[in-house]
Amino acid sequence: MPTVSIICPIFNGIDFLPTFFHSLIDALPEGAQLILVDDGSTQPVFDTVPEITKVSEIVRIGNDRNLGYSVAVNRGFRAASGDIIIQLNTDLILQSKTITAMIDLIENEPKVGIVGSKLIFPTTHLIQHIGMAFGQYTRPHVYYELPSDHPLCSRTRECQISTGATAAMTRPVLDQLGPLDEQYFNNSEDIDHCLKARALGLKNIVCADSIAYHWQSQSGPARFARVETSDALFWSRWGGSFERDLGRFIDEALEHVIGSSPSLDTAAFEILNLSRGVDESIVLERLTKRWPYLQNRIHNLRQLNNPSDRLWLQMLLPHWVVDEPKPFIYIVDEYRELEDNVLWFRNRRRVVEEELIVDLTAVVLRTSEIFGDDWGRLSRHHRRSLL
Repeated sequence: MPTVSIICPIFNGIDFLPTFFHSLIDALPEGAQLILVDDGSTQPVFDTVPEITKVSEIVRIGNDRNLGYSVAVNRGFRAASGDIIIQLNTDLILQSKTITAMIDLIENEPKVGIVGSKLIFPTTHLIQHIGMAFGQYTRPHVYYELPSDHPLCSRTRECQISTGATAAMTRPVLDQLGPLDEQYFNNSEDIDHCLKARALGLKNIVCADSIAYHWQSQSGPARFARVETSDALFWSRWGGSFERDLGRFIDEALEHVIGSSPSLDTAAFEILNLSRGVDESIVLERLTKRWPYLQNRIHNLRQLNNPSDRLWLQMLLPHWVVDEPKPFIYIVDEYRELEDNVLWFRNRRRVVEEELIVDLTAVVLRTSEIFGDDWGRLSRHHRRSLL
């Protein structure tokens, strides 16, 4: 069995740290080295650490001031003695196999670089992370907020990049990559590391069997202190060195939907483009490649000056559109922008049997999955999140 070092950078979060440590005890492999790095917290974070008997040692490291994620993790890297090194954010609720599933994948996958996890929002049970893609100078989390048990969210897959909330690699991989770049501050250092791994011919993989719940961005205002600077550094360094691969995830989602409803492949769709994001061009490219006739059936209704995070179709579209006998493909930034349109889609079902929603995170859904007779499986997840 390989030896394992687990690095947990900490900055405040005293409200959720006890839950994290409780879940960590259940997920730890026997004999692991645990490295806790307090990055200048203003709260007594080490007081929340319980007795943990499964580990070989607990190393506590403290920074005098908040120096950022990359500095904290790099101090952990230097203290790590394991054959496999795992980074874990502390705003996670781990499951029993979160860590061991990553280890198993590393041991059985040749040329593996960085391994990430399937991350779920604890309040909604919807997907936060099952991999990331590159769009037009964007880095969306693919299949964002699909139900966590959706088939597309249950596949272990190679990705160019994944979030550093969980990241596992071998000692030889870390030695090749070097430490995280400390020019980044709480943003993009994980993505930078992934691209360095790919540049060495290694495969980054998101392991669907490694599951954790993620509160996301819970370290306070410092989390976003230098986002623009870090973004500028990232794009200036890597802007021409990656594959714009959002399209392959859209293709995968289209194949899944059409595989479950083959009649959609011969439907005479028209596109209602309600998106605001730059990646709508990639969505349109993939849709028109699959259905070339759509080139002449695109209605651009982009909501560029609409600040709302909900789109109410009966207020945005001419009243007669609801009775159009042609099925639509609705392009939006995120599919949940449309979830308040129950009446619209029930009226549409009187005219057309099925329509599609496609968003800029590669989600493709049949409208009946959300707005069927019982509001569909997706809406049951949404209702549960409101309880």
